[in-house]
This record gives sequence, C-alpha cells and structure tokens, in this order.
Amino acid sequence: MIAITVLAVVVRVLIIAHSHGGSNLAIYTYFSRLALHGANPFNPPAAGAIKPVYSNSPPLEVAIFTALLAVHDSPTTLRLLFVLGDVAVLLLIGFCFPRPRGWRLAFMLFYAFNPFVLLAWTTYAQDKTWLFFGIAALLLALERGRDWAAWLAATALAIVKFLGAFAAPALALHWFRRRRWWALAPVAAFLVVLALSNLPWFPRSLDAFTRRNDLLAVNPPIHVAPTLLLAKLGIYAPIEAKLLPAAAAIVALALFLARRIDIREAMVWSLFAGYVFLPDTDFDRLLLITLPFFLILDMSVGRWVVVWIVSCVAALAGGVSEAK
Repeated sequence: MIAITVLAVVVRVLIIAHSHGGSNLAIYTYFSRLALHGANPFNPPAAGAIKPVYSNSPPLEVAIFTALLAVHDSPTTLRLLFVLGDVAVLLLIGFCFPRPRGWRLAFMLFYAFNPFVLLAWTTYAQDKTWLFFGIAALLLALERGRDWAAWLAATALAIVKFLGAFAAPALALHWFRRRRWWALAPVAAFLVVLALSNLPWFPRSLDAFTRRNDLLAVNPPIHVAPTLLLAKLGIYAPIEAKLLPAAAAIVALALFLARRIDIREAMVWSLFAGYVFLPDTDFDRLLLITLPFFLILDMSVGRWVVVWIVSCVAALAGGVSEAK
C-alpha cells in the first residue's frame, strides 16, 4: 500500500511537470495573489484577468492558498498541496477503512492510477482531492460510530468549501435519534464555526454566497452538467437549479427518517443531490459526487471492470472536450 501511494505521487508529479493546470487553478491563483499583495480577494477589479463572479470560494480556502503562495508564489505550490490530498486519501483508505484487503487495494489502484481521476483532479488541478479526503473521513467516522469526529469532518468541509452544509441536516437528525436535544450542541458549534470562518475580509467575504447564487442563473447549462439533458428537451429553467437540489435533499432525508437508508448513504445521497442539478457542473464535480458511492458499495471484480471501462471512456471524452 505504501508502494501504491509512492507510485501515485510519482505519476502526479510527472503530470504536473508536463501540464499547466486548468481554469480552476488559474482562479485559485489569481484571487489568492490579490490577497497576497494586500488587496481584498472578494472585491476584485471589475476588469481583472478573471471575472469577479468566480471569487466565490470560502475565505478560509483563499487564506490557505494565500499562505502557501507567500512561501512560494507559484501555481505549482497549490498543485503539490492537491497531491498531498491524494496521499491523504490513499493512506486513509489503505490503513483505516474497515474493509477486506482486496477491496482496499482495488480502490487504491483505481484512485491512484485511473486516467479519469488523473485528468480531472491532477492534470486540471482541483482542490477536490482534499474535499474527497474530508468526505472519506466523514464516512469512516460514521461507520465507526465516532459521531463527534463526523461533525468535525463536516465542519471542515463547510468552512473550506461549503460542502459540509449538505451533511449537516442528516447528521443533526442522526444525533437527535441517539441523543435527543443534545443534538443542538454540535449543530450550534457547526453554525458558530461556519460564521467565524467568514471573518477574513468581512463583510466582502459574504459576497461569495451571492456570487455562487448568481452562477445558478447560467442558462443553458454548461460543461457536462446533467441538466444539459433537460435543456435539450426544452424543459430547463434556472429556477430548477435551486428547486431540484432542495427537493432531492429532502427526499434523501425522508428516506433516512424512514430508515430506508442508513446515515452513510444519507450523506452520499445528500452530496449527490447538492451537486448533480447545478448548471455549471464539470467532470471534476461529477467525479466528486460519484466516488463516495464506491466507499459504501461492495465492489466485485466485474463491477470494477465496468467502472474502469466507463471511466477510461470518460477520460478520453474529457480530454477531447478540453482540447477543443
């Protein structure tokens, strides 16, 4: 397992050496450099290199990227951080997940060397590596019954990328079932930490929420958003990007309340509901919302073969689409 992790790092370093990253890397770098040079990254120049609407990351993530660029001002610095996220995922899966050795090796090989994973998160440099680590840590904590660790993981996901907001409702219901009104304690702590995380560059940091809302108005959908299918059928409207995620999240919570799915499944389906209907979803997000399913499924050899075939075709399609 250590050998797989080392080889995964080597492969990623070689990719970094022969690629320049994608548009998201440019966004991370641009707004973090504004902060590095004393400007407010949430009040960027209107005529800057990147449109202000893309200054929509949580301030804590911007602060982390800014601190790293202060050490070495290069996009490669951020890309190496994302590689460390991959290392964290591989080690967590390999040494901590309560699964048979064969399952852990199969997942590690897929995550370490699958061309779709490498294209989506390494070639085009995504912060999703650390987000997936947080999701894996959240699911592991729930599986082992360590509820406070689950809340810590959800809180970290919320303050770094707002992602923990999808997990909070199901976690609160999970705690209420087991501890009744003591469930208010972690919920209150979650909200307080989330509020405090917006203090850097406050109050302009709150514009990130407005800008994310603005992106929901994209019409027709772009990239590889599944809602493109609705647009092709002529039944898509921007309001659906707000209503459908909420409706799908409610369905996931209802299934959890009815005990048709467990808490881990509720987490995965809540994440899926929050992203799949967005109008600007790219293949890096699709990977983020599908990988967690592998962590809760029993994957046979046949299933892995199918997944490898489908993901390799997706990598080819993704590479061709980005080259156009």
